[in-house]
Amino acid sequence: MRIVAPSIGLDARVVPTGWRTVWSNGLQQSEWVVVDYAAGWHQNSAPAGQPGNTVISGHHNIKGEVFRWLVSLNEGDAISLYTAGGTAVTNRVAQKLILPERGQPAEVRQRNAQWIAPTNDTRLTLVTCWPYTDNSHRLIIVAQIR
Repeated sequence: MRIVAPSIGLDARVVPTGWRTVWSNGLQQSEWVVVDYAAGWHQNSAPAGQPGNTVISGHHNIKGEVFRWLVSLNEGDAISLYTAGGTAVTNRVAQKLILPERGQPAEVRQRNAQWIAPTNDTRLTLVTCWPYTDNSHRLIIVAQIR
């Protein structure tokens, strides 16, 4: 698969990714593995163009910076996912959110994580860190087929 957003020059390979278990403050929790030099499709999310939430994450300031310019996307911008068979599913940006993450209480981080949860509609959700020099927030882009 590939992800293409012409307005920001994004054209990157998409590979499946999963999660790992980590310990934080004495608690065991799961966290997503962010793929290096590619975008990562969250394996438990919907396949491209299928009902549900297709979730893709990527680095914005290290290891390929595939989502470097994601913050520059605007409402209505096109984002296309190309399947292995070459079929394109084009979505348009509907929302852009910048959510505080680092140092936030568990309930805030859980509320932020709802953006990558399954949905009843058909959507594409892109996730990366923000800002470029700090990574204290999550940048969430929600796009839908229009």
